[in-house]
Amino acid sequence: MGATTTTTEKIEFSDFAEKLEEVMTSTTEVVQQLPIDNEVKTTILISVEDNIKKLLSKLASKEEIGWGVDTNPEDFKHLPNSITGVIVHYIIKGIKEDFGFEFEKQPKCLTYNISKFDKKVAGKKRLLTREQKNELLAKTQMSYYDDKISSGEMTIESAMYAIKDAYERVQAFKNIGYILPPEKTKYPYFVDELE
Repeated sequence: MGATTTTTEKIEFSDFAEKLEEVMTSTTEVVQQLPIDNEVKTTILISVEDNIKKLLSKLASKEEIGWGVDTNPEDFKHLPNSITGVIVHYIIKGIKEDFGFEFEKQPKCLTYNISKFDKKVAGKKRLLTREQKNELLAKTQMSYYDDKISSGEMTIESAMYAIKDAYERVQAFKNIGYILPPEKTKYPYFVDELE
């Protein structure tokens, strides 16, 4: 009979945790697709504690959590914009993690970070009124701040930052094809509206 030898290698805990993570993440995830019809809707009623609803609302609104919890609302930007969307997001995530099931299409309630501004841009809707356009353009000029600087309400330095901010906003509009004509009587427009 041959002798069998076993060698034991001593591994530090930090290395073990890293090796374990490699094994856990290297396994192939098997997901079973479930059917979903985005046109057929129903309602479920859930009764929860008030603070659960408040937390869900803050996550959906991308607000500070409060209650002495140190959070950054930027950490929530991947979440849907409604309480229902946040609930469904976590239900779907839990079902996938526990059972390996996911729906073949994303549910409609999972609307992620489509702001009113983004919707307006997508629909080529008016983003600024003529008055708002004229005020923004005026804010790119030092003369707009003369009275505030003279009265001491604003420093020259803060006026320069305000000019820079206004200029960057004008440029951001131009970058999406939204033109702010300098003539006071003209309305802002999308480039393709001329065609």
